[in-house]
Amino acid sequence: MRVERGGDPGGPTRRLAVASLGLLLVATACASGTGSSSGGGGAVPAQPLAPFTGTLAPVALPAGIQSLHAVACPSAARCWAVGSTLWTARAPSTATVVTSSTGGATWTVQRTAAAVGYLTAIDCPTVRVCSAVGQVGAAGPGAILSTRDAGGTWTLEAVPAGTTDVTAVACPTATACTALADVSGLVTTLTAGTAGGPWVVGGALPATVASATGLSCTDARDCWATVSSPVDVGHAAGSIAATADGGATWGLEAVPAGTGALEGIDCVVPPADGSTTTSSAGGPRADCTAVGTTATATAATRTGQGLVLTTSSGGATWSTASVTAASAALLAVSCGAGPCVAVGTTPTPAARAGVVVLAASTGPTGWRRAAVASVALPLTGVSCLTLASCVVVGESISAHLTAG
Repeated sequence: MRVERGGDPGGPTRRLAVASLGLLLVATACASGTGSSSGGGGAVPAQPLAPFTGTLAPVALPAGIQSLHAVACPSAARCWAVGSTLWTARAPSTATVVTSSTGGATWTVQRTAAAVGYLTAIDCPTVRVCSAVGQVGAAGPGAILSTRDAGGTWTLEAVPAGTTDVTAVACPTATACTALADVSGLVTTLTAGTAGGPWVVGGALPATVASATGLSCTDARDCWATVSSPVDVGHAAGSIAATADGGATWGLEAVPAGTGALEGIDCVVPPADGSTTTSSAGGPRADCTAVGTTATATAATRTGQGLVLTTSSGGATWSTASVTAASAALLAVSCGAGPCVAVGTTPTPAARAGVVVLAASTGPTGWRRAAVASVALPLTGVSCLTLASCVVVGESISAHLTAG
């Protein structure tokens, strides 16, 4: 079951239809920048994102891009983002990959396999190696595209029989990649074989798990995933699954009451301090942040609030962080720069404008609104490497932050 980012948890896949290419933007700015756009979404002024250096401001994407779902930046200069092209009377919407070698200031389209319908997740452990996942068509099979030459060629790799969709991917190194996919009705681990070789089936997540929306791995063995499980007709609850053996076995971790759909997660290994704390799955200590919403309804307008869960024990215990910003749902998070940045949507009945939320630099509590992009559609992906390098993408806009 696919949960389309920006849609309602558990609801049917939704494709964004837009009438103007000007709605889709990427942003860049220096500390004194005041970028704006005259696209179909109206002006989008530069926005501060302290303590990050600079402001968020728009940059136009290549023509024909309809939406972006995820972004990965292995360096401050090089980024990739995945999404879909604009549907036209002559050609249906297909998957697209765009890349920047200028830290987000300019973007180009890279050629990919024509058969892929859409891509919803990507990870790039180096500036030459990336894996992106999605689906060939509305009914499958699942798709995994990989490159080992910085996108000069993207190869559609073989997936196991019965794979109908691939929803999440994490590549902690150039030789270790893990994906989560719907395989014969179960959310199942896929691991990369030899370069260019077929992906191999690993362990299945608990049978109660209906979908996986996010995945983060600190190494080839230790991974955490945001997942969803049905509660009753019309409702689903979010949880976090963890593995300490490369996906051979998974266990569900206890999350606070009131956790609705979870959409994204990022885990980092803190500097060595002599701690011997381990995760509930037996893995090493890791600091993880997961984001989502308090809403559990699967077929109604989302009325929940943005939710942040944190752990400093690799998932042995999870706690809810305070979010002072008004948000209906948080859809992605990046903690590579130290302070975490989460992105998502504003509450209804207000316009579902993209919202950027920044964690307090003193710790995982007191999350607050740092910037809002004045467009009516969600922000769905974020990658922040340093306080001078942060890129955000969305269904209608993307944002980039760099030193001026």
